[in-house]
Amino acid sequence: MKLLFKLSVVLTLALFRPSVCKAYSVLTHEALIDAAWDKFLVPLLKAKFPQLQDSALKNLHAYAYGGAVSPDMGYYPFGSVLYTNLVHYVRTGDFVEALLTEAKSPEEYSFALGALCHYYADVYGHSIGVNKSVPVEYPKDKTKFGNLVTYEDDKAAHKRVEFAFDVSETAKGNYASQAYHDFIGFKVCDSVLDRALYKTYSLHLTDLFKNFSRAVNTFRWAVKEFFPLLVKAAWATKGDQLRKKDSTLTAQKFYYAMKRADYNKEFGRERDKPKLFSFLLSGLIRVLPKVGPLKPLKFKAPTAEVEKLFIQSFDTVEYFYSRTLQNLKQSVVSLKNKDLDTGYDTKRGEYTLTDETYIQLLLTHAGNNFASASADLKKHMLSFFNRGDSGAKKTNGKEEEKIKTALANLRASDTAETKSR
Repeated sequence: MKLLFKLSVVLTLALFRPSVCKAYSVLTHEALIDAAWDKFLVPLLKAKFPQLQDSALKNLHAYAYGGAVSPDMGYYPFGSVLYTNLVHYVRTGDFVEALLTEAKSPEEYSFALGALCHYYADVYGHSIGVNKSVPVEYPKDKTKFGNLVTYEDDKAAHKRVEFAFDVSETAKGNYASQAYHDFIGFKVCDSVLDRALYKTYSLHLTDLFKNFSRAVNTFRWAVKEFFPLLVKAAWATKGDQLRKKDSTLTAQKFYYAMKRADYNKEFGRERDKPKLFSFLLSGLIRVLPKVGPLKPLKFKAPTAEVEKLFIQSFDTVEYFYSRTLQNLKQSVVSLKNKDLDTGYDTKRGEYTLTDETYIQLLLTHAGNNFASASADLKKHMLSFFNRGDSGAKKTNGKEEEKIKTALANLRASDTAETKSR
Protein backbone atom coordinates (compact mmCIF):
# COMPACT_ATOMS: atom_id res chain seq x y z
CA MET A 1 0.00 0.00 0.00
CA LYS A 2 2.80 2.39 0.92
CA LEU A 3 4.55 1.53 -2.35
CA LEU A 4 1.44 2.30 -4.40
CA PHE A 5 0.97 5.59 -2.57
CA LYS A 6 4.53 6.69 -3.32
CA LEU A 7 4.14 5.75 -6.97
CA SER A 8 0.88 7.68 -7.23
CA VAL A 9 2.43 10.80 -5.67
CA VAL A 10 5.46 10.70 -7.96
CA LEU A 11 3.41 10.13 -11.09
CA THR A 12 0.86 12.79 -10.16
CA LEU A 13 3.65 15.33 -9.88
CA ALA A 14 5.22 14.08 -13.09
CA LEU A 15 2.06 14.16 -15.18
CA PHE A 16 0.33 17.27 -13.90
CA ARG A 17 3.15 19.71 -13.24
CA PRO A 18 4.70 20.31 -16.67
CA SER A 19 6.38 23.57 -15.63
CA VAL A 20 8.88 21.85 -13.33
CA CYS A 21 12.12 22.19 -15.21
CA LYS A 22 15.08 24.25 -14.09
CA ALA A 23 15.73 22.51 -10.78
CA TYR A 24 16.83 19.23 -12.34
CA SER A 25 20.37 20.50 -11.95
CA VAL A 26 20.09 20.82 -8.17
CA LEU A 27 23.03 18.48 -7.65
CA THR A 28 25.28 20.73 -9.70
CA HIS A 29 24.27 23.80 -7.69
CA GLU A 30 25.00 21.81 -4.52
CA ALA A 31 28.37 20.60 -5.81
CA LEU A 32 29.46 24.18 -6.52
CA ILE A 33 28.70 25.17 -2.92
CA ASP A 34 30.67 22.15 -1.69
CA ALA A 35 33.64 23.02 -3.91
CA ALA A 36 33.88 26.48 -2.34
CA TRP A 37 32.82 25.65 1.21
CA ASP A 38 36.04 24.95 3.13
CA LYS A 39 38.41 27.17 1.16
CA PHE A 40 36.29 30.26 0.54
CA LEU A 41 32.85 30.26 2.17
CA VAL A 42 33.84 29.30 5.71
CA PRO A 43 36.74 31.83 5.89
CA LEU A 44 34.44 34.57 4.57
CA LEU A 45 31.71 33.74 7.09
CA LYS A 46 34.24 33.75 9.94
CA ALA A 47 35.69 37.06 8.76
CA LYS A 48 32.22 38.58 8.52
CA PHE A 49 31.07 37.14 11.86
CA PRO A 50 34.15 36.75 14.15
CA GLN A 51 32.12 35.17 16.96
CA LEU A 52 30.95 32.34 14.73
CA GLN A 53 31.42 28.87 16.23
CA ASP A 54 32.35 25.79 14.21
CA SER A 55 29.26 24.08 15.57
CA ALA A 56 27.11 26.49 13.54
CA LEU A 57 28.74 25.70 10.20
CA LYS A 58 26.56 22.73 9.27
CA ASN A 59 23.45 24.85 9.72
CA LEU A 60 24.97 27.63 7.62
CA HIS A 61 25.87 25.08 4.95
CA ALA A 62 22.17 24.25 4.71
CA TYR A 63 21.33 27.93 4.22
CA ALA A 64 23.96 28.19 1.48
CA TYR A 65 22.35 25.22 -0.25
CA GLY A 66 18.97 26.91 0.11
CA GLY A 67 20.24 30.10 -1.49
CA ALA A 68 21.78 28.12 -4.33
CA VAL A 69 18.64 26.18 -5.28
CA SER A 70 15.69 28.36 -4.19
CA PRO A 71 15.77 30.64 -7.27
CA ASP A 72 14.27 27.68 -9.17
CA MET A 73 11.58 27.04 -6.56
CA GLY A 74 8.87 28.96 -8.39
CA TYR A 75 8.46 26.25 -11.02
CA TYR A 76 7.33 23.67 -8.47
CA PRO A 77 3.77 23.09 -7.19
CA PHE A 78 2.49 25.99 -5.05
CA GLY A 79 5.43 28.06 -6.29
CA SER A 80 5.47 31.35 -8.18
CA VAL A 81 6.60 31.32 -11.78
CA LEU A 82 6.88 35.12 -11.65
CA TYR A 83 9.31 34.85 -8.71
CA THR A 84 11.63 32.46 -10.56
CA ASN A 85 11.39 34.44 -13.80
CA LEU A 86 12.17 37.72 -12.03
CA VAL A 87 15.34 36.44 -10.38
CA HIS A 88 16.51 34.88 -13.67
CA TYR A 89 15.68 37.68 -16.11
CA VAL A 90 15.06 41.02 -14.36
CA ARG A 91 17.69 42.95 -12.36
CA THR A 92 19.46 39.69 -11.59
CA GLY A 93 22.67 41.32 -10.39
CA ASP A 94 20.77 43.95 -8.39
CA PHE A 95 18.78 41.20 -6.67
CA VAL A 96 21.86 39.27 -5.50
CA GLU A 97 23.53 42.52 -4.40
CA ALA A 98 20.39 43.31 -2.37
CA LEU A 99 20.56 39.91 -0.68
CA LEU A 100 24.20 40.49 0.26
CA THR A 101 23.70 44.03 1.58
CA GLU A 102 20.44 43.24 3.39
CA ALA A 103 21.85 40.15 5.14
CA LYS A 104 22.34 40.85 8.86
CA SER A 105 22.93 37.42 10.41
CA PRO A 106 25.20 34.45 9.53
CA GLU A 107 22.13 32.55 8.33
CA GLU A 108 20.97 35.36 6.06
CA TYR A 109 24.47 35.93 4.72
CA SER A 110 24.98 32.22 3.98
CA PHE A 111 21.70 32.20 2.08
CA ALA A 112 22.81 35.27 0.10
CA LEU A 113 26.15 33.62 -0.73
CA GLY A 114 24.25 30.61 -2.03
CA ALA A 115 22.19 32.88 -4.29
CA LEU A 116 25.43 34.44 -5.54
CA CYS A 117 26.59 30.95 -6.50
CA HIS A 118 23.34 30.35 -8.40
CA TYR A 119 23.90 33.59 -10.32
CA TYR A 120 27.35 32.51 -11.53
CA ALA A 121 26.26 28.90 -12.06
CA ASP A 122 23.48 29.91 -14.42
CA VAL A 123 25.42 32.65 -16.22
CA TYR A 124 28.39 30.41 -17.06
CA GLY A 125 26.75 27.01 -16.74
CA HIS A 126 24.30 27.92 -19.47
CA SER A 127 26.49 30.04 -21.74
CA ILE A 128 29.54 27.74 -21.66
CA GLY A 129 28.00 24.39 -20.74
CA VAL A 130 24.38 23.68 -21.58
CA ASN A 131 23.80 26.12 -24.46
CA LYS A 132 26.84 24.72 -26.29
CA SER A 133 26.10 21.11 -25.37
CA VAL A 134 22.53 20.96 -26.68
CA PRO A 135 23.51 21.32 -30.38
CA VAL A 136 26.23 18.68 -29.88
CA GLU A 137 23.79 16.15 -28.41
CA TYR A 138 20.90 17.14 -30.68
CA PRO A 139 22.15 17.86 -34.25
CA LYS A 140 18.68 18.92 -35.42
CA ASP A 141 18.88 21.84 -33.00
CA LYS A 142 22.27 22.77 -34.41
CA THR A 143 20.80 22.85 -37.91
CA LYS A 144 17.89 24.98 -36.72
CA PHE A 145 19.54 27.32 -34.20
CA GLY A 146 23.30 27.11 -34.72
CA ASN A 147 26.10 26.41 -32.23
CA LEU A 148 24.27 28.00 -29.28
CA VAL A 149 20.82 26.73 -28.28
CA THR A 150 19.10 28.53 -25.41
CA TYR A 151 16.45 27.21 -23.05
CA GLU A 152 13.92 29.29 -24.96
CA ASP A 153 14.92 27.63 -28.26
CA ASP A 154 14.39 24.05 -27.05
CA LYS A 155 13.19 23.61 -23.48
CA ALA A 156 13.02 19.81 -23.66
CA ALA A 157 16.59 19.41 -24.91
CA HIS A 158 17.85 21.76 -22.20
CA LYS A 159 16.12 19.75 -19.48
CA ARG A 160 17.60 16.54 -20.84
CA VAL A 161 21.15 17.86 -21.05
CA GLU A 162 21.04 19.36 -17.53
CA PHE A 163 19.59 16.14 -16.13
CA ALA A 164 22.16 14.05 -18.02
CA PHE A 165 24.94 16.08 -16.36
CA ASP A 166 23.56 15.29 -12.92
CA VAL A 167 23.03 11.59 -13.63
CA SER A 168 26.47 11.22 -15.22
CA GLU A 169 28.33 12.99 -12.42
CA THR A 170 26.37 11.10 -9.76
CA ALA A 171 27.16 7.83 -11.51
CA LYS A 172 30.87 8.64 -11.43
CA GLY A 173 30.74 9.46 -7.74
CA ASN A 174 31.76 13.07 -8.35
CA TYR A 175 29.06 14.46 -6.09
CA ALA A 176 29.89 14.07 -2.41
CA SER A 177 27.49 11.64 -0.74
CA GLN A 178 27.68 13.25 2.70
CA ALA A 179 27.01 16.65 1.17
CA TYR A 180 23.88 15.31 -0.45
CA HIS A 181 22.76 13.87 2.86
CA ASP A 182 23.19 17.31 4.44
CA PHE A 183 21.46 18.89 1.48
CA ILE A 184 18.20 17.19 2.41
CA GLY A 185 17.88 19.73 5.20
CA PHE A 186 18.44 22.81 3.04
CA LYS A 187 16.97 25.97 4.54
CA VAL A 188 15.42 29.08 3.05
CA CYS A 189 15.86 32.42 4.81
CA ASP A 190 12.57 34.16 4.06
CA SER A 191 13.42 37.32 6.02
CA VAL A 192 16.34 38.46 3.86
CA LEU A 193 14.66 37.08 0.73
CA ASP A 194 11.61 39.25 1.36
CA ARG A 195 13.68 42.39 1.95
CA ALA A 196 15.77 41.80 -1.17
CA LEU A 197 12.71 41.16 -3.33
CA TYR A 198 11.10 44.37 -2.12
CA LYS A 199 14.28 46.37 -2.61
CA THR A 200 14.74 45.05 -6.15
CA TYR A 201 11.21 44.56 -7.49
CA SER A 202 9.02 46.41 -4.94
CA LEU A 203 7.24 43.12 -4.29
CA HIS A 204 6.98 41.09 -1.09
CA LEU A 205 6.90 37.30 -0.86
CA THR A 206 3.18 37.56 -0.13
CA ASP A 207 2.71 39.35 -3.46
CA LEU A 208 4.34 36.45 -5.29
CA PHE A 209 3.36 33.33 -3.32
CA LYS A 210 -0.08 32.40 -2.00
CA ASN A 211 1.57 30.33 0.73
CA PHE A 212 5.36 30.63 0.83
CA SER A 213 5.87 28.01 3.58
CA ARG A 214 3.86 25.49 1.60
CA ALA A 215 5.87 26.25 -1.53
CA VAL A 216 9.15 25.72 0.36
CA ASN A 217 7.96 22.45 1.89
CA THR A 218 6.80 21.14 -1.49
CA PHE A 219 10.09 22.11 -3.07
CA ARG A 220 11.98 20.44 -0.23
CA TRP A 221 10.01 17.24 -0.79
CA ALA A 222 10.70 17.38 -4.52
CA VAL A 223 14.44 17.77 -3.93
CA LYS A 224 14.54 15.13 -1.21
CA GLU A 225 12.27 12.51 -2.77
CA PHE A 226 11.13 13.20 -6.33
CA PHE A 227 14.42 14.20 -7.95
CA PRO A 228 16.47 11.34 -6.41
CA LEU A 229 13.79 8.90 -7.58
CA LEU A 230 14.19 10.19 -11.11
CA VAL A 231 17.96 9.81 -10.86
CA LYS A 232 17.59 6.22 -9.63
CA ALA A 233 15.11 5.50 -12.39
CA ALA A 234 17.58 7.01 -14.84
CA TRP A 235 20.14 4.43 -13.79
CA ALA A 236 17.61 1.63 -14.24
CA THR A 237 16.69 2.84 -17.73
CA LYS A 238 20.04 4.17 -18.97
CA GLY A 239 22.63 2.11 -17.08
CA ASP A 240 23.86 0.32 -20.20
CA GLN A 241 24.30 3.59 -22.07
CA LEU A 242 26.19 5.12 -19.15
CA ARG A 243 28.47 2.07 -18.90
CA LYS A 244 29.48 2.54 -22.53
CA LYS A 245 30.86 5.93 -21.53
CA ASP A 246 32.63 4.52 -18.46
CA SER A 247 33.45 0.80 -18.40
CA THR A 248 34.18 0.91 -14.64
CA LEU A 249 30.68 2.08 -13.81
CA THR A 250 28.51 -0.31 -11.79
CA ALA A 251 25.19 -0.05 -10.02
CA GLN A 252 27.04 -0.42 -6.73
CA LYS A 253 29.25 2.55 -7.55
CA PHE A 254 26.24 4.56 -8.66
CA TYR A 255 24.18 3.94 -5.54
CA TYR A 256 27.14 4.52 -3.24
CA ALA A 257 27.33 8.05 -4.62
CA MET A 258 23.70 8.57 -3.64
CA LYS A 259 23.98 6.96 -0.22
CA ARG A 260 21.86 8.71 2.42
CA ALA A 261 20.25 7.63 5.70
CA ASP A 262 16.77 8.10 4.26
CA TYR A 263 17.71 6.08 1.19
CA ASN A 264 18.88 3.25 3.41
CA LYS A 265 15.49 3.20 5.12
CA GLU A 266 13.57 3.38 1.87
CA PHE A 267 15.57 1.09 -0.39
CA GLY A 268 17.54 -1.08 2.02
CA ARG A 269 21.32 -1.43 2.23
CA GLU A 270 21.92 -3.75 -0.69
CA ARG A 271 23.73 -1.88 -3.45
CA ASP A 272 24.21 -4.54 -6.13
CA LYS A 273 20.89 -3.89 -7.91
CA PRO A 274 18.00 -1.44 -7.83
CA LYS A 275 15.25 -2.25 -5.38
CA LEU A 276 11.63 -3.02 -6.28
CA PHE A 277 10.40 0.58 -6.12
CA SER A 278 13.06 1.78 -8.56
CA PHE A 279 12.24 -1.05 -10.96
CA LEU A 280 8.52 -0.31 -10.78
CA LEU A 281 9.12 3.39 -11.27
CA SER A 282 11.53 2.85 -14.16
CA GLY A 283 9.08 0.40 -15.74
CA LEU A 284 6.30 2.94 -15.60
CA ILE A 285 8.62 5.64 -16.88
CA ARG A 286 9.48 3.50 -19.89
CA VAL A 287 5.84 3.35 -21.02
CA LEU A 288 4.71 6.80 -19.93
CA PRO A 289 4.95 9.67 -22.41
CA LYS A 290 8.04 11.78 -21.70
CA VAL A 291 6.15 14.93 -20.78
CA GLY A 292 6.54 17.42 -17.94
CA PRO A 293 9.21 16.36 -15.43
CA LEU A 294 9.66 13.05 -17.28
CA LYS A 295 11.04 14.80 -20.38
CA PRO A 296 14.62 14.76 -19.04
CA LEU A 297 14.54 10.96 -18.79
CA LYS A 298 14.68 10.80 -22.56
CA PHE A 299 18.26 12.02 -22.27
CA LYS A 300 21.45 10.85 -23.94
CA ALA A 301 24.58 9.99 -21.97
CA PRO A 302 26.96 12.95 -22.39
CA THR A 303 29.57 12.59 -25.13
CA ALA A 304 33.25 13.32 -24.45
CA GLU A 305 32.81 16.77 -26.02
CA VAL A 306 29.82 17.53 -23.82
CA GLU A 307 31.66 16.31 -20.72
CA LYS A 308 34.51 18.67 -21.60
CA LEU A 309 32.10 21.60 -21.96
CA PHE A 310 30.50 20.77 -18.62
CA ILE A 311 33.85 20.63 -16.82
CA GLN A 312 34.90 23.89 -18.46
CA SER A 313 31.71 25.61 -17.34
CA PHE A 314 32.03 24.20 -13.80
CA ASP A 315 35.63 25.44 -13.57
CA THR A 316 34.62 28.87 -14.88
CA VAL A 317 31.86 29.18 -12.29
CA GLU A 318 34.29 28.16 -9.54
CA TYR A 319 36.79 30.78 -10.70
CA PHE A 320 34.39 33.73 -10.77
CA TYR A 321 32.55 32.66 -7.63
CA SER A 322 35.73 32.17 -5.56
CA ARG A 323 37.17 35.47 -6.81
CA THR A 324 34.01 37.32 -5.78
CA LEU A 325 34.00 35.62 -2.37
CA GLN A 326 37.55 36.82 -1.80
CA ASN A 327 36.59 40.36 -2.84
CA LEU A 328 33.68 40.34 -0.41
CA LYS A 329 36.14 40.25 2.49
CA GLN A 330 37.24 43.78 1.64
CA SER A 331 34.28 45.39 -0.11
CA VAL A 332 30.86 45.06 -1.67
CA VAL A 333 30.60 43.64 -5.16
CA SER A 334 28.97 45.01 -8.28
CA LEU A 335 27.14 42.45 -10.39
CA LYS A 336 25.85 43.03 -13.90
CA ASN A 337 22.20 42.44 -14.68
CA LYS A 338 22.55 39.32 -16.78
CA ASP A 339 20.00 37.11 -18.46
CA LEU A 340 20.74 33.89 -16.58
CA ASP A 341 19.63 31.70 -19.49
CA THR A 342 22.03 33.23 -21.99
CA GLY A 343 24.74 34.92 -19.92
CA TYR A 344 24.24 38.14 -21.91
CA ASP A 345 23.57 41.57 -20.44
CA THR A 346 19.85 42.16 -20.06
CA LYS A 347 18.28 44.28 -22.78
CA ARG A 348 14.97 44.51 -24.54
CA GLY A 349 14.63 42.22 -27.55
CA GLU A 350 17.52 39.96 -26.55
CA TYR A 351 15.39 37.15 -25.10
CA THR A 352 11.63 36.65 -25.24
CA LEU A 353 11.32 35.31 -21.69
CA THR A 354 13.07 38.44 -20.42
CA ASP A 355 10.70 40.71 -22.35
CA GLU A 356 7.69 38.77 -21.07
CA THR A 357 8.85 39.01 -17.46
CA TYR A 358 9.48 42.76 -17.67
CA ILE A 359 5.99 43.19 -19.14
CA GLN A 360 4.48 41.14 -16.33
CA LEU A 361 6.31 43.20 -13.70
CA LEU A 362 5.20 46.42 -15.43
CA LEU A 363 1.54 45.36 -15.54
CA THR A 364 1.66 44.09 -11.95
CA HIS A 365 2.68 47.52 -10.69
CA ALA A 366 0.33 49.26 -13.11
CA GLY A 367 -2.50 47.58 -11.20
CA ASN A 368 -2.08 50.09 -8.35
CA ASN A 369 -0.74 52.91 -10.57
CA PHE A 370 2.85 52.27 -9.45
CA ALA A 371 2.07 53.41 -5.90
CA SER A 372 4.35 50.77 -4.35
CA ALA A 373 7.08 50.85 -7.02
CA SER A 374 10.30 52.44 -5.81
CA ALA A 375 11.86 55.34 -7.70
CA ASP A 376 14.81 53.09 -8.53
CA LEU A 377 12.56 50.41 -10.03
CA LYS A 378 10.58 52.96 -12.05
CA LYS A 379 13.74 54.35 -13.62
CA HIS A 380 15.02 50.86 -14.32
CA MET A 381 11.80 49.80 -16.08
CA LEU A 382 11.70 53.02 -18.11
CA SER A 383 15.31 52.47 -19.15
CA PHE A 384 14.52 48.92 -20.27
CA PHE A 385 11.41 49.82 -22.28
CA ASN A 386 12.91 52.99 -23.77
CA ARG A 387 15.82 51.14 -25.32
CA GLY A 388 15.71 49.82 -28.89
CA ASP A 389 13.13 47.09 -29.26
CA SER A 390 14.08 45.46 -32.55
CA GLY A 391 13.33 41.81 -31.98
CA ALA A 392 11.34 42.53 -28.82
CA LYS A 393 8.45 40.26 -27.97
CA LYS A 394 5.52 40.79 -30.31
CA THR A 395 2.25 41.39 -28.51
CA ASN A 396 -1.35 41.33 -29.66
CA GLY A 397 -3.33 44.54 -29.99
CA LYS A 398 -5.12 44.28 -26.66
CA GLU A 399 -1.94 43.56 -24.71
CA GLU A 400 -0.07 46.26 -26.61
CA GLU A 401 -2.66 48.82 -25.50
CA LYS A 402 -2.23 47.73 -21.87
CA ILE A 403 1.54 48.08 -22.15
CA LYS A 404 1.32 51.53 -23.76
CA THR A 405 -1.10 52.74 -21.08
CA ALA A 406 1.06 51.29 -18.31
CA LEU A 407 4.20 52.94 -19.71
CA ALA A 408 2.43 56.29 -20.02
CA ASN A 409 1.32 56.04 -16.39
CA LEU A 410 4.81 54.96 -15.35
CA ARG A 411 6.37 57.99 -17.06
CA ALA A 412 3.82 60.28 -15.43
CA SER A 413 4.46 58.76 -12.02
CA ASP A 414 8.23 59.08 -12.44
CA THR A 415 7.92 62.71 -13.59
CA ALA A 416 5.64 63.63 -10.69
CA GLU A 417 8.02 62.01 -8.22
CA THR A 418 11.01 63.85 -9.70
CA LYS A 419 9.23 67.22 -9.46
CA SER A 420 8.23 66.64 -5.85
CA ARG A 421 11.84 66.25 -4.72
